[in-house]
Amino acid sequence: MSETENIIVKNYINQVKQKLPEWLKWKEEELKNVLEDLTAQLYGEARAISQGEEITDADIKEAINRMGTPESIAKLYKNRGTPKFFLTQELFDFYLRTLFFFFAVIIFINIIVAVFRFSFIWVVSVPWWDILGGMLSGIWIGCLIAAIVITIVFVYFSMEGFLPEDFGVIPKRLAIIFPFTFTEEYMAETREYTKQHIEEARMLGKEKLAAAKARVEERIAESKILREERRTEAKLIQKQKLEEAKALRKQKLEEAKQKRLIKKTQPVTVGELIFGASAGIIFGLLLIIQPFPVTGAMQPAFLEWLKLFGFLVFVSGLLDLIRLVIGVSNYTGQQAFLIIGAIYNIAYIPVFLLLLNQPEIFPISFFSGGNITEISAVPSDITNIIYSVVIIIIIIGIVGGMIGNFVKVNKYSKLKKVY
Repeated sequence: MSETENIIVKNYINQVKQKLPEWLKWKEEELKNVLEDLTAQLYGEARAISQGEEITDADIKEAINRMGTPESIAKLYKNRGTPKFFLTQELFDFYLRTLFFFFAVIIFINIIVAVFRFSFIWVVSVPWWDILGGMLSGIWIGCLIAAIVITIVFVYFSMEGFLPEDFGVIPKRLAIIFPFTFTEEYMAETREYTKQHIEEARMLGKEKLAAAKARVEERIAESKILREERRTEAKLIQKQKLEEAKALRKQKLEEAKQKRLIKKTQPVTVGELIFGASAGIIFGLLLIIQPFPVTGAMQPAFLEWLKLFGFLVFVSGLLDLIRLVIGVSNYTGQQAFLIIGAIYNIAYIPVFLLLLNQPEIFPISFFSGGNITEISAVPSDITNIIYSVVIIIIIIGIVGGMIGNFVKVNKYSKLKKVY
């Protein structure tokens, strides 16, 4: 092989090397293997053309023509990716992550600068809204420039046939920071999943709607039944209330009738006890205290008798007061005090017998207007007879009162049996 042939081959290989994509040039070992393979193919083609004879310059040139121009050979190594707009599909996610990374850096830098300017706002004397506007403007312009530059760079990478693995660990690091993907397979799966999810949601909605309709119909039926039950129950309650009202009215009428009967058959009334208690206490105290001015016209013995009689009357009033306190409906208590009162009334008899045996102490002149000066002690005297009859009638009245108390006790016994 002549030196000229070697020069032709080297020139051709160098031209191919210059036209090869940058990603291949970054990989020296792989680039070396590609160039060696091309050289071997070129010489193999030249030998085939020379048909076993010594290879000439013409054979080398013919082999080069058959293999193609350096651009056509380099193009084979640039068509590695799947076209997607002006970018390859393989670089699309890497492109977006790179955009987001630089956007984040630009935003971070502008925020730091704005914070620094805010910290020294009193020195620079700049309004805060100017600082905020400058930050937003810087973010907008920076992101726009970054988007343009990065897009141009990645379009170049796509045209040169770069793949994410050609950039080492950078795509993997960015994938950790921005864990998303927009590959066609992923988007197709997402669309299919979304479609399936929508269909499931539609079916579920139909099922829920049918179930809701069934529940509504069931509730309507239950409501009708419940209304009927309530209506029936209301009628029964109304009927029951009417019956109860009638029974209550009848009971009240019966109770009123019984009360009237009790009042009619009551041996002692509240009015009697009030009158007896008040009259006995007041009259008894008056007789004991004797505040009236006519006491000078009476004998001391009669005044002492009045005090004794007043004491008995006062005690009788107290007994009536006790009976009033325990109540007329307390049959047993009334019976007990009626018996006590009857026994107590015996004390009046000796008091009046004392007055009967001493008619001369009675101030008859006070009651007769001076017509009769005194009552005669002679039993046959008319004044003595009248005086004695009056005292005896009083004693009989006392005994009658005692008998009346026992009659009332008997009536209370009958009432206790009835009620």
